[in-house]
Order: sequence, then C-alpha cells, then structure tokens
Amino acid sequence: MGLLELMLGQSGPGEQGVEGRSYKLPKDTHDFVYPVAVRRVELEGFLDLLEAEADAPSLEVDTDDVQDVFDEVLGEVDIDAEDLTDRQRKPRQEAQAILDTWSEHVTDDIGIVYARPDTYPTLLSFVKRCKQRDDNVDDQFELPDTFNDGAALLKRLEEATDEQYRAVVHTDVLPPEP
Repeated sequence: MGLLELMLGQSGPGEQGVEGRSYKLPKDTHDFVYPVAVRRVELEGFLDLLEAEADAPSLEVDTDDVQDVFDEVLGEVDIDAEDLTDRQRKPRQEAQAILDTWSEHVTDDIGIVYARPDTYPTLLSFVKRCKQRDDNVDDQFELPDTFNDGAALLKRLEEATDEQYRAVVHTDVLPPEP
C-alpha cells in the first residue's frame, strides 16, 4: 500500500508507519507542514472557483462611488473604500498563491501537496466568501460546476490539519506565506 493510498484513506491492514531517526535541519530553509494527497481534478476545481470569482464583477468594483456614498452617509467617519476593497480581494489573492504553487507541483492525476498550518483557514475564508457572493441575489457571481471538486480537497485538507502528523520539508516546495 503506497503513501498516496494511505493519505486518500484507502489503506489496508498492516504496518502504518516505521520508526525513524532524528535529524536537525535549519529552520530558515525547512518548515513543518501537513502532507495532503490531492487529485488534479480537485485542484482544477479550486482554480475554476478562483477564476470565476476574479471574473465576476464584485459589488465593490467602483471604489470612487463607494467612497462617495461612505462620505455622504457617514460624514466624518473615516472609512477608506480602497482599503475595504483590498480586504475583500485578499482571500482570493492568498488562495491564488497557494493553488498556483500546488498546481506547479502536481503534474499527474494524483499527487501530494504540502499545507502550512494556516493554509486551511486561508482557503476556507475564500470559499466562504464565494458562497456568500453566490447566495447574494444582487451579485452576478455564480459557483462554477466544478465547485464540489474543490470542496473535496478542502475537506481532506481540514482532516489532514486536524488529525494528521506533520512533516518537515524544504521551503522551496511550499507556497509563499501570506
């Protein structure tokens, strides 16, 4: 039984691990991560979601009009529409960086990606934003047909970061930190 089968929950009876040795690795070039088995179709589902969210006009698209409304309604309360818009885009930008790195490393139908402890909350935040936009009748955004493929990856990522052992890998194979 291979490592991918074990990570995908398809393990059989027998030995699930081996005793290892300890090695000291430099912290500046290595990091603790969760190895997560991923199917290429799941990555593509998430990438479709990123593309759909980026292409659908957002309600905050015209920051000048939004700023005028804030100034008119709230008067002297200092709210920066540009800052608000940037915060709305942040989940997509962070998710994009993670998924771009993973897509480069997974070239076959099944592969392994490495998730930092903050990866699951980052991707979950993006998915929640997409669901909110999809539920909003005034928003033109719609979840793509491949959404469930990406959601399967998110579920496996949640399980891996909750229950699975961590590994140490070189930072060259990791997505940039947000």
